[in-house]
Amino acid sequence: MSFVSLTTLLAVFMATPEMGTSPVSSTSGKSTALPEVTRLPHRWMTSYTEAAGLAVQHKKPLLLHFDAPWCGACRRMDETVLNQPQVTALLGEKVIGVRLNADYNKDLITEFGISSLPTEVVVLADGTRGSRFNGATTLNAYIARLNDVSGVNSAAIAKADARAKATEEPRNLRTCLIVKRDGKMVGLGGYSPVALKANRKWLAGSERFLVTHEGVDYYLTSDEEVTAFNASPELYIPRLHGCDLVKLSEENLAKPGAIEYGSFYEGDMYFFSTLENRSRFEKNPRWFLAAATDANAENQAGFPFLKLPTANN
Repeated sequence: MSFVSLTTLLAVFMATPEMGTSPVSSTSGKSTALPEVTRLPHRWMTSYTEAAGLAVQHKKPLLLHFDAPWCGACRRMDETVLNQPQVTALLGEKVIGVRLNADYNKDLITEFGISSLPTEVVVLADGTRGSRFNGATTLNAYIARLNDVSGVNSAAIAKADARAKATEEPRNLRTCLIVKRDGKMVGLGGYSPVALKANRKWLAGSERFLVTHEGVDYYLTSDEEVTAFNASPELYIPRLHGCDLVKLSEENLAKPGAIEYGSFYEGDMYFFSTLENRSRFEKNPRWFLAAATDANAENQAGFPFLKLPTANN
């Protein structure tokens, strides 16, 4: 995987937008409602996306168990360990467990570098990779493993919370989604998404070349950019129109990212509200993309595009 920091591009190509509008304010809102609590299953799950979402929501470690029906050691572990009541009682309590058939999950086999079966990989609740376990083991040793993984995860959460509290974000960050006084939402801080995506340049757009997609206005720099945007707007807009998907996946809150904290991943643009969130995403992007798939913002009313299925895919 490869990333391009948009902070670097800002330093090289930054130009101040001249939109002819009054001062802008952030669209982020606060919610006092608590997200609906999902009951954690005391069983092995089979969907990586669903399991990752639960792990993030409940700050549990995700345990990926790779096996296959043709693997003798896998079958023995299935019979003597994985489905024993002492183990299933810990699933959903200590870890979120997902069993992945190696024959049908080639993308995950590649991503996690699986070369033998059975193999288990731990992803901690902060999105970082944890321990890796190769080969079969005994019931008692496996129960101890699950308890150890839970303890490591708790320590990782404490460290992440401490880092977040100790980090002071600059006060002059510019929001990726802004609202003008007439109530219109403007994307990418008034910069041209076509220039940024196609040429990696931050160019201030103009009201002469205004386009709207999913309720968000974008300012472009030429008729040619308007034509390109209208032909395939999804190629140019940031994912979630610039909302922080780490914030959305973990707290069910929509918060616009800062244009200083952007990143390209597999050709798509993403923006984050803190440097910490961008760093966490870049360490394990598929983890947060999977977790955000089914996320619902508690403050969704201010972000109508989040109601569209294409915004959360």
